[in-house]
Amino acid sequence: MNTSPPSRRGPPFIRLIVAATNVYRRLLAAVLGILGPRIAYALMATPARLLYRVFDPIREASEAQCRAALAGKVPESDIRRIAEQGFVHRIWNLTDLMLADRLLHPATFERYGGRIRDDYLALVRIARRQGRPVILLTAYYGSFDLLPIFLGYNGLPAGVVYRPHENAAYDAYRLRIRSRGGCEMIPVDNAADRLVRILADGGTVAIVADHHADKGGEPATFLGLPTRAIRSVGLLAWRYDAFVVVAGIRRLDKAFRFNLVVEDLFGPDDWKNEPDAVVYILNRYLRGLERLILADPSQYLWAYPRWGVDFLQQRVDRREQPVPPQRPSP
Repeated sequence: MNTSPPSRRGPPFIRLIVAATNVYRRLLAAVLGILGPRIAYALMATPARLLYRVFDPIREASEAQCRAALAGKVPESDIRRIAEQGFVHRIWNLTDLMLADRLLHPATFERYGGRIRDDYLALVRIARRQGRPVILLTAYYGSFDLLPIFLGYNGLPAGVVYRPHENAAYDAYRLRIRSRGGCEMIPVDNAADRLVRILADGGTVAIVADHHADKGGEPATFLGLPTRAIRSVGLLAWRYDAFVVVAGIRRLDKAFRFNLVVEDLFGPDDWKNEPDAVVYILNRYLRGLERLILADPSQYLWAYPRWGVDFLQQRVDRREQPVPPQRPSP
């Protein structure tokens, strides 16, 4: 079996494209660092919007899910703008990493809004001193790539589950920046065993938890739509009596400023009298993620098949069906 990174195997022209992409990324990072945040975000937004508008699969997926989830919550006239801006925010994640490489350090992170609110920070630190594990749950929202950096700089180093990028050079670049605060980046394929060890030792883990579990998930709703939540999150919290923190990073403007939002913090005392602790934990963290997203839905990644590929395809197909002609009234 060939286990070399994807960017180092395959046809020569594929390797050439990957190499050119890596050179472009390094040049872009240098240019954006010189230009500064405001110009960097503006420059990256233009091609993002162009790509969104010409690439039908991204646009159709984003608008279909955005419309289904936000129906009745926002005006129909806002759907296209919200869905498009969600894609721009996804492209801005790359901008964040490039700017963070130069701007984010232990002496500067508070200047950019990376400080966790003191009351929440105190509660988490008390839990850690008591040897109680902490599970931090977030979503594909805002500048989620920067979360490990901010956690580390707040004195909360965590084991952070991530999905490796197929481009080995970019993956190494991203890992170097995201782990600079002291967090351990855990590939998703190694997550099960490693998370158990960290929690058993009273440590902290961070997980992007707004995935749809096609098989074996717990029936639930998310933003009013049926989904299946990952049971392992609730099982881990219940099994290790962990505190659960629901949080995210919201961009405030185009000047590389953020707000670390904690939507909920709960623990074993909250589910000790529940008939099904796992279901309680899952539903409570999902409600927290909903509040995070609805505060500014334009920062959510609507192109991601949050409710499953089948759900997304049904929504797109429904939009493509022709509307039957209406007969004139007699």
